[in-house]
Amino acid sequence: MTEHFSGSVGENRETLENRSKQVLDGFPVSVAVGRGLEKLLIDRTEFDTESKTEVLELREKVFRNSSALMRQHEQSGAYDSDSSENDRLETYRKTLAGLIGIKAENLSQQLYADLPPFQQVLKFRKITGEGLLHRYNCAQVQGLLLRSESITVKLPDSSAASMRQLLKYLRFNKLLAKISFDHKKRESLVMEIDGPLSLFLQTQKYGLNLANFFPAVLHQPEWELDATVRIHKNRTYILQLDQSCGIRSHLRQFLAYVPEEIQKLSQQLAKKLPDWILSTSNDFVPLSGENICFPDYLLKHISGKKVPLELFHNWHSAPLLNRLSQLDVQKEAPLLIGINRSLLKNKDVANKLESSSYFSRFGFLFREVPTAAMLLPRLETWLRN
Repeated sequence: MTEHFSGSVGENRETLENRSKQVLDGFPVSVAVGRGLEKLLIDRTEFDTESKTEVLELREKVFRNSSALMRQHEQSGAYDSDSSENDRLETYRKTLAGLIGIKAENLSQQLYADLPPFQQVLKFRKITGEGLLHRYNCAQVQGLLLRSESITVKLPDSSAASMRQLLKYLRFNKLLAKISFDHKKRESLVMEIDGPLSLFLQTQKYGLNLANFFPAVLHQPEWELDATVRIHKNRTYILQLDQSCGIRSHLRQFLAYVPEEIQKLSQQLAKKLPDWILSTSNDFVPLSGENICFPDYLLKHISGKKVPLELFHNWHSAPLLNRLSQLDVQKEAPLLIGINRSLLKNKDVANKLESSSYFSRFGFLFREVPTAAMLLPRLETWLRN
């Protein structure tokens, strides 16, 4: 399978899929597995999907000439009624092709050149057979996490550098986790993440983000994952995995990715608030109850003051309620919090924000992304604090 896809550049999709089918037909016992492997390889294949002007122009010519030709034959009765339907269709195609100026045998192929079966393979990201099996097994776990209610990840032996890498993936996928120390093993960290089935809104988007996060866990030297998975309406199962499962991550280590919205905010700050610099945060903030918060970003003032910033998006209602409860009992102000306005639709969140003394001083609302204007009053309050 990997050899067929590796040599497919320049072919059309129909040819590639036909050759893939021939391989799969040789292994009829494992049809489901074979189709899964094929799907993963297709995901690594780039097809030419752009609408071509020449194809659109050809269709216009075909429709225009076909309409005129059919009207002509309706008036003259030129077709032989005794000939077969296939013969009449072939005569029609040859006449139409002649009017347009192309060969009849090329008419269908050129007419549908931009449809999926005729799309050309532009690029394939190569992978070994062993690598494909690891990718398949990883995808099996990701599929289960799409149906999860809750996930707990334990990290018994994670260095600061490894933990930062994992948190970058967490932020990249806009996930929030309750992070604390393991009561039994003080050095071990525990991450508790809500599953998509625990939410009421945008469960598919959140589920995909959560599934995309799992390969990052595989980079950790030691880890344990427990997830409550609902496969049927009233039946739940427990998924338990650790590093002994042997699955390798297909993702490279995350380095310096900065989301586009944060790049824009950083540019705004440079223009409107030049005394502040926005960067990613590499350190954790201790909270009440032996909990830990890894803020999304860090704002640095020329005076030397540092302001951690944590953002809550529209699927973060439960983590937000938990965070507000923690912050309202804090003696000091550990961080700023930005909250997407869509969360106000949740009555519990709206009531909590209204009664939260911490949010009134160190919180703000945003729509799509935070802006410098939203941050300014909170930053000034922080400097005076």
